[in-house]
Amino acid sequence: MRVMITGATGFVGYHTAQALLDAGHEVSLLVRSVDKMLALFGEDRVHQVTRGDITDAAQVARALRGCDAVLHSAAMVSTSAGDAKRVYQTNVEGTRLVVGGAIDRGIERIVHVSSVTALYDPAASSLDEASPPGRASNAYGRSKVDCEKYVRELQDRGAPVFITYPAQVIGPDDPGMTEPHVGLQLLLKGLVPCTSSGTQYVDVRDVALVHCRLLGTAAPGNRYALGGHYLDWRSIAQALESVTGRRLLKVPLPGIAARLSGQLYDRVGSWLPWDLPFGAEAMEYATRWVALDNTRVETELGFSFRPLEDSLRDTIAWMYRQGLVSRRQAGRVLG
Repeated sequence: MRVMITGATGFVGYHTAQALLDAGHEVSLLVRSVDKMLALFGEDRVHQVTRGDITDAAQVARALRGCDAVLHSAAMVSTSAGDAKRVYQTNVEGTRLVVGGAIDRGIERIVHVSSVTALYDPAASSLDEASPPGRASNAYGRSKVDCEKYVRELQDRGAPVFITYPAQVIGPDDPGMTEPHVGLQLLLKGLVPCTSSGTQYVDVRDVALVHCRLLGTAAPGNRYALGGHYLDWRSIAQALESVTGRRLLKVPLPGIAARLSGQLYDRVGSWLPWDLPFGAEAMEYATRWVALDNTRVETELGFSFRPLEDSLRDTIAWMYRQGLVSRRQAGRVLG
């Protein structure tokens, strides 16, 4: 089987592409940077490469040619006001061209990688595949919600499209430095703000394995939440302590204080010498996270998520090898 993949130089797309290649499939990659693709995959593993953007219809069509399946994981992520228009147009138009284009060509296995953002509702007690599209005010959030509505309409008309909803994705071998890894890097400095709610980590290798199953044998047209493991912030601190053997300082922080600090950071962050995930949107999720329910993927696909401690250990070891955390911060992960 030949699978066309968008976002293959990103975290989820890269790991899914590698899992598909390891399983003996061919891949056709639509990438903006061929140099970055070559650095990640080498010259011999990829069957076809198209240099281009998901918003260019001709380039998308070229990448789709001869393919049996599609994984659409590319998205522009930015909360900057200056990027708002481009973020929205890129994500919505890209989804229409890639997913819609695959359907028009009769491709019968398509995976659209969505996100928690597409379902997020702070008033909900939990989220799953049946949750309605969420409510979002920023451009990225609105783009994911509108992509969600578009793909669900295709499903309602019988299109062979899966949708997956990964939570906070962690794991080794991140081609960039995604926000969950930046968050872990900060926590490993030794201070954990214990605010309201918590967060939810899923291993990128588990996400990739689910995508491989969906592109292989599962019945098309379903949706699956890939939540992994939910923990409150004190439990996250304890999990990191267990893995590293260190003691972390746990500081109580009311949710309202965290959200106000996020609003302040959005006002002054552009003048600071560092870029941190402390904005209003990040603090909203950090203090009002709504857990994703994994029941459907566990029962219908018989899938089991690997233990969180294994994911944390492998992630921290990779971060150490990349010079992102010190030996002291990694602790007994390094033996």
